[in-house]
Amino acid sequence: MKRAVADCPHGAADLPAPRKKSLFSPGKPAVKDACEECGEKDDLRVCQVCGYVACCESHAGHDTDHFEKTGHSFIRPRVGRDWLWCYGCRAYLE
Repeated sequence: MKRAVADCPHGAADLPAPRKKSLFSPGKPAVKDACEECGEKDDLRVCQVCGYVACCESHAGHDTDHFEKTGHSFIRPRVGRDWLWCYGCRAYLE
């Protein structure tokens, strides 16, 4: 499912502009190159609120754990394809 950034009630519009290239976007990868919880190095996601690096659901799902602990709703892949996910909306934002 896709949703417009402007339609996200969780604060996507407040992310640093431009929203497609925030401080933690694939265009400027996070310094950490492994999941901060388990050390996994593949399929990493970066929290767009604090920069926390975590593995995705195809591994141990520490990205979701981080959201559940902190309420930080937005992630992007550390490298590769560029997309923005909102946990609150349960949707990709564009």
